[in-house]
Amino acid sequence: MTRLYNSSSEVEYLTVNSTFGSINGFISKDHPNVAQFLGIPFAEAPVGSKRWLSPIPRTPVEHFDATKFGPSCPQWFDGPPSIYNSDVPEFRINDPMSEDCLSLSIWVPKKAARAPLENQLPVIVWITGGAFLVGGTTVPYQNPTPWVESSQRHIVVSINYRLTIFGFPNAAGLAPHERNLGFLDQRLGLEWVHKHIASFGGDPLRMTHFGQSAGARSVDVHSFQYPDRPLVRNQIMNSGTALPPLPTSDPECKLFTFVAESLGFKGADPVAELEFMRQQPTEELLDFIKKHAASKKPPVLSFRPVVDGYTLFDDFEERAKAGKFSKLPAIIGTVGDEGNALAPYNPNGVDELIAEGITRNYFLKPAAKMA
Repeated sequence: MTRLYNSSSEVEYLTVNSTFGSINGFISKDHPNVAQFLGIPFAEAPVGSKRWLSPIPRTPVEHFDATKFGPSCPQWFDGPPSIYNSDVPEFRINDPMSEDCLSLSIWVPKKAARAPLENQLPVIVWITGGAFLVGGTTVPYQNPTPWVESSQRHIVVSINYRLTIFGFPNAAGLAPHERNLGFLDQRLGLEWVHKHIASFGGDPLRMTHFGQSAGARSVDVHSFQYPDRPLVRNQIMNSGTALPPLPTSDPECKLFTFVAESLGFKGADPVAELEFMRQQPTEELLDFIKKHAASKKPPVLSFRPVVDGYTLFDDFEERAKAGKFSKLPAIIGTVGDEGNALAPYNPNGVDELIAEGITRNYFLKPAAKMA
């Protein structure tokens, strides 16, 4: 059931009595046929003693105000000039950051939000990109409100997940299955959608997993991690698959230890090291990584997914040939000038030879092989 009431001439507020609790969203004047439910928490805040633990499902709420985005997961942007920080900042998040960031946002045609059980529309569950270092549900270019407004035939859900050292710590004091926490966040968000989306007018049996870049690799990774429990019916992988080599290889967990020792940890006990790091402020961790990157001294502190034998494997091609994946209908694609964004930045135009090599070898060939 829902109830609708006017608050002002600019916004209508809509409350959905969902299986997760009473969720208050809104309909804006600019997009009068879309109900928006923003920043709904699907996990407990991964802070304090819960930092660097598997996400814990959020217990249902009595009431939640979903009229504004929750904070984005901690990340940093400063660095050498690039297309993303020089030309298209609309691909960057547009809100404050906090470790209490495990939330999702839902965009629903107004008619479905008003009568959810009578509609049950297909659902796109969106996984944002950003090299597992940046990104989130507030990226302006990825806001689906206009799309849902024009379509009126589907729902979009966007999921936040932990990034950089918070999502992919690869700390020796963690169990192997907790070294790529961002993937576990994505899965828990997907489980939340599957469980509760019917309350918002969505059909849990018609869910499509859709990701771009790191999000596309994530979608593919889930296909191999959960071959018998995909929870979705279709997949769309835009500019990424599980096949390209990972940019980070740190089997001895040296990067996490380097940060800990640089911040004052002494000793060799990985559990004590982890506890020390849990006491460090969010801003101090990010600031150290940023300043170290600016110094250009080794090691390169790139906290991204690593092979752990649980979320990520080192034999995706063999697993694919053996049929060890979810075997869902899938769209796999890339774009013609993909490498332009990753080649060394030049405001007058990238080196076309380098850019074409990146497009061909890192995107096009893996996409064709996986397809």
